[in-house]
Amino acid sequence: MKKKLQILVINLATVLCCLSAAAQTTGDMPQDTASFLPVATGYDWITYRGKADIADTGGTRTCNFYVVNRTDSILYINIHASGIEVARAVFTPDSIVYVNKLTRQYLKETYAPFNKFLKSGLDFTTVQAVFNGTVEKLPKGDKLSFEYLSFKPVNDTSSFFTEFVFKELDKVIEVHGTIKVVRIGKPGPTSIRIPENFERITF
Repeated sequence: MKKKLQILVINLATVLCCLSAAAQTTGDMPQDTASFLPVATGYDWITYRGKADIADTGGTRTCNFYVVNRTDSILYINIHASGIEVARAVFTPDSIVYVNKLTRQYLKETYAPFNKFLKSGLDFTTVQAVFNGTVEKLPKGDKLSFEYLSFKPVNDTSSFFTEFVFKELDKVIEVHGTIKVVRIGKPGPTSIRIPENFERITF
């Protein structure tokens, strides 16, 4: 069961890596952006694109991702490589839906099974905090580390991180990502469809 969960976490490209996190911020925020408000406290919509290197016991893989968040409502993540969509996930306050087009599998669950198995406080607020660098909303623990680096202004009052490192402290997985094209106040796609012939992932 534990190995199965680890594989699922990797396939989600660390979407669920907030399950028992130790949060920290480091990096080289310029002096002229140090007083800027974090984006995650002052927006309705935020979208951004990026690239991530995912290292685990099977080696290192690179993927691109696209994130759309309507604050406190929905978080959409599209993972693709070489112009081909690999997977997408949609988080809402009540549910997680994940579709993997390579394995032809899907997950459709509430947060309860993850919390019961991992004895952790996974919820939508936590997931949203991970992807927006809202450190004060991350749970405290000793399993994972989140680092947000190299902040960049996105308007007159707000900044956003342009680099992140997520580490599983037992060295099972490490994700190093860079972010570009951050847009505030611009809606993006949030739809997800489960093909009829895909197999459901169960615990």
